[in-house]
Amino acid sequence: MKIDLNANFRSRHEVLDGTNYIFKQIMGEKVGEIDYDEAASLKPAAPYPAQDTPITVAVLHATEEEEVDEEIEELRTSQREARYIISQIQQLMNREQLIYDAFKKDEHGNPISRPIEYRDIVILMRSMTWSADFVEEFKLAGIPLYAELSRGYFDAIEVMVMMNTLKVIDNPYQDIPLASVLRAPFIGLTENELAEIRLADRKASFYDALKSFVGQGQAMRTEAAEKLQRFLLLLEDWRNLARRGSLADLIWKVYLDTNYYEMVGAMANGKQRQANLRALHDRAIAYEKTAFRGLFRFLRFIDRMRLRGDDLGTAKAIGQSENVVRIMTIHSSKGLEFPYVFAAGMGRPFNRMDFNQSYLFDPVFGLAVKMIDPEKRIEYTSLPYLAMKEKKMLEMKAEEMRVLYVAMTRAKEKLYLVGSVKEWASAQEKWQDAQLLALGDPLPEHQRAKASNYFDWIGPAIARHPDYLADVEEMERTASPDHSRFKIEIVDCQDMTVAVEEYEVLPKSVTEENQFFSTLIHQRLDYRYPFETSTRKKSKTSVSEMKRLKLLEDQAEPEMIFEPVKEKVEVTQGPRPKFMQEQTNMSGTEKGTAVHAVMEHVPQQGFETVEEIEVFLQTLVKRQLLTKEEAQVVEPQDLLTFFASPTGQEFKSAPILKRELPFTRAIVDEDGDAQIVQGIIDCLYQTTSGEWVLLDYKTDRLTATMQTTEGLEAELRRRYSIQLHTYKQAVEEILDIQITRTMIYAFAAHHGFDV
Repeated sequence: MKIDLNANFRSRHEVLDGTNYIFKQIMGEKVGEIDYDEAASLKPAAPYPAQDTPITVAVLHATEEEEVDEEIEELRTSQREARYIISQIQQLMNREQLIYDAFKKDEHGNPISRPIEYRDIVILMRSMTWSADFVEEFKLAGIPLYAELSRGYFDAIEVMVMMNTLKVIDNPYQDIPLASVLRAPFIGLTENELAEIRLADRKASFYDALKSFVGQGQAMRTEAAEKLQRFLLLLEDWRNLARRGSLADLIWKVYLDTNYYEMVGAMANGKQRQANLRALHDRAIAYEKTAFRGLFRFLRFIDRMRLRGDDLGTAKAIGQSENVVRIMTIHSSKGLEFPYVFAAGMGRPFNRMDFNQSYLFDPVFGLAVKMIDPEKRIEYTSLPYLAMKEKKMLEMKAEEMRVLYVAMTRAKEKLYLVGSVKEWASAQEKWQDAQLLALGDPLPEHQRAKASNYFDWIGPAIARHPDYLADVEEMERTASPDHSRFKIEIVDCQDMTVAVEEYEVLPKSVTEENQFFSTLIHQRLDYRYPFETSTRKKSKTSVSEMKRLKLLEDQAEPEMIFEPVKEKVEVTQGPRPKFMQEQTNMSGTEKGTAVHAVMEHVPQQGFETVEEIEVFLQTLVKRQLLTKEEAQVVEPQDLLTFFASPTGQEFKSAPILKRELPFTRAIVDEDGDAQIVQGIIDCLYQTTSGEWVLLDYKTDRLTATMQTTEGLEAELRRRYSIQLHTYKQAVEEILDIQITRTMIYAFAAHHGFDV
């Protein structure tokens, strides 16, 4: 039972009518394995609005003029077709071609339309061997293109520079890689400078000549000498890292030291170049996860791979889900649909590699081999081999017809068939032979069987079409009986290149557009962030840090925030471990921390004797609130004196006493920036008369200016007034109380005073 699924809900009738017109002439039972009759013909079922969208058949050919531009001769067929497709895409984007969704309607019942995007366009090929050329041409045109490439990675300039850099790190006595690195952007020597280096020592290796050149001070200009000296220092550093570090770390350090990653990002197609450099780093990581290690083995692995003809695909800088033109094989497009389809390579020969072997195999007829004369050592084609070759050839042609059918039926709205011929006059003559046949009759079987490319089928099939006669032979245009529509473009490559050149020159004459972009560039490069001062402020700080910054501002000569780099001192014997040290010299900060810990836990009623304090300190040690060393630096007499002072008397009699009181508060400065401030208040108490007092303990060492009471109070006020002021504001705001006095008690001077 045969079921024909020929109703097509995807494409416009122009695409389907043209496909039916071609395949009714080229596909049959003997050549094609399927009789493309009315039952197999596609029936349009998608309700698209009326629009003139014929199938475009673009035939590219070399110029026939005597004088040919050198650029035209150098253009490969793939580049020509890429440039033609680029020109068509540019036209579509410039006129904002509308794309319709046939099954979505607006409130008035009309199909919903939108301007075309790059993602609506696909380029289909029989294989991806041309994809690298297409990617390069699209880069130059500024059109985003996504392609699954399997080659071209190691031919990228940025990758070649990095591979040469790694070769020099592994062995600097390699002249060509070394010269490449010296010419790279991050060194930037000129050809003349390289020649001067060579002249420094003509017989030695280039690396030795380089060292002689730098050592003798023969640099022709200071800038070159500085570049070379810096390079030699970097090279030594890289070689040390290569011996003791990982390969991935080495590669990334080269990026950082040379800024090469940022450099390539500023070049044309910088996003792709940076992706290639990231891929090199990632592949180094993957390589070191194997049993192999080291720079030398990695370089040998790459060299052997390239000798075998292997390569890697360029890194993916963009994904196929983004707004990009996609390029894929016809096979991989099965089941997909695209509004605009460019089927490229219609003039490329079919792949006949299977028929170059000495044997052929068929699942029905078995094996057929060529005859070999062992004496004459000659290979002959046998009769079974010829018969099987003919059979396999017809099967291959049938498969190619099905592939062409898939390519033509991927288009929803517009189809382009793009191909190249070597000599248009010869191809035109062959195509026009089919004009002797009646319109609609299939092409002769022998003509279909000997086709070597898709154009050998498409050309003769459309040569009898009224649109071909009108477009190519300039006859009066008439309507086709089957409603199929074609637009035949015969493109001279000379005309195509001129069009590309004009496109490149065009923006230079548009002064208004240039002025707009010039202004825009200056605005962006000269832009200053309006809240730049806010970026230099910490969003969160401590009261101690605020105090330190205030002291720095008040100093006539600010102290150094960063310590100077000390010279390396060779240590023959390290210090004894802490657990083996009998005595520990505690810093002033550590002593202050110990005193604060004692005051946090000291009983409010205080002490009467030194012995009571000593017992209390031992209790804190047992409770692991103090270490033995900390207990030893706390002077019991200092505590006894504190409780005997007026401040200590208020402390003992306070009805409300809070110690080590933490707080967090937001402070808004004059710029309107909020800063989170955290701190811990030593002591807050209420006197018997109801006054609130904020008390801060200080264990500062007494300096020469602090020997008198006046000098002591003045110096401590200078150091800590902002700290106590911040404490006072925080307490009053958070606890909603009024602080009557803020006090400092200096343990070293046994003196308390108001601030």
